[in-house]
Amino acid sequence: MRILKIGVIVILLLNITGCWSTKVELDELTFVYGIFIDKGKEPGTVEITINSPLPNRLNAAGQPSIGGGGDGNTYSTISKTAETIPEAMLLIQKDLTRQLSLSQLKVIVLGKTYAEQGISELLLWIKREPSLPLGAYVLASPGSAKEMNTLTPIYEQLPSDVLKNFGSERYLFSTTIKDCMFAEASGVGFAINNLSFGKKEETSKEGKPEYWAGIQGAMLFQKDKMKGILKLKEGRALAWALGSLKLAVYSVDWDKGQSAASVIFVSTTSSKKLKQTVKGPVFTVNLKGKASVIYLRDPKNRDEEELSQIIIAKLKEKVSDNLTEAIRNTQKAGADVLQLGLLLEWNDPKLWKQIRERWENYYAHEADIKVKTDFHIVDYGTAK
Repeated sequence: MRILKIGVIVILLLNITGCWSTKVELDELTFVYGIFIDKGKEPGTVEITINSPLPNRLNAAGQPSIGGGGDGNTYSTISKTAETIPEAMLLIQKDLTRQLSLSQLKVIVLGKTYAEQGISELLLWIKREPSLPLGAYVLASPGSAKEMNTLTPIYEQLPSDVLKNFGSERYLFSTTIKDCMFAEASGVGFAINNLSFGKKEETSKEGKPEYWAGIQGAMLFQKDKMKGILKLKEGRALAWALGSLKLAVYSVDWDKGQSAASVIFVSTTSSKKLKQTVKGPVFTVNLKGKASVIYLRDPKNRDEEELSQIIIAKLKEKVSDNLTEAIRNTQKAGADVLQLGLLLEWNDPKLWKQIRERWENYYAHEADIKVKTDFHIVDYGTAK
């Protein structure tokens, strides 16, 4: 009995000796919100830039603190160049008093020259870095990825928050780390938002220049290789076909430009089908949408039924042309962004086994892809 009592006392004492966990306190961490990757100036090197918030310059409400000091920025930017991404991250860590944490990562931005040389190193690093959230968005810069850190956040606190919204709000593509890894492992392609970047005419209160960022199209990849770039209208149609587009606004005209209408698609869906024919597989991409008329100019004052037929016909022509051109460009680039190879594998595994090794070449030169559309006008606003 005495031994049992001593054992109980020892167990109780162990529980009050403190925490033996290797976990790090929050105030000892630097949370990385954005990673910006560029090709280094020296051959065979890579430049990594991180974007992280500065908690000491934010008050409890998340607003800039008056006593924060410095230039008033609520975020920090650090860049290092090394032969590999892990080495560059280690160099960044060595200059910090807090431990880097990638658990809150929101975006990875690729510089154009880095994307052109291939992102195999990035994908290998992602596979072996368990702390990276698979839901972080992947974007492309028209020039240096690092320059995206200089954009001026208006409604957000950090540049990386602005860039994250380009993906989360589904303005075009919402490609994540998970999507890139899946495409690379499956031997198919993927598309990411290709950003635009520029200088504003106005300056800040301190007289410093301000910069903005937007979306100008899409960057195409086949596995880990950058293959080409699409313009905005083509990228928008392709995003619709991939089920990534949330809202779309289109304008059409007829009667030699005297009549015109603008619509917003409040509902956009898509589907892909495969049909085997004597000439081989035929892929069909079908776009469906429900549109609301937000602008109308009709001097002839037609009724709703006639107007609907005209507007829908014009919309079908325009959207079909945009998607057809987008698909044609993906074929020229050899990037199966619509991932039709997976559709073929699912429906005809025997044929897929025969052409899998040459799928990129087959997609570029032999794939037969059709486009269909099905649109409906749901309302004309309050004026009609």
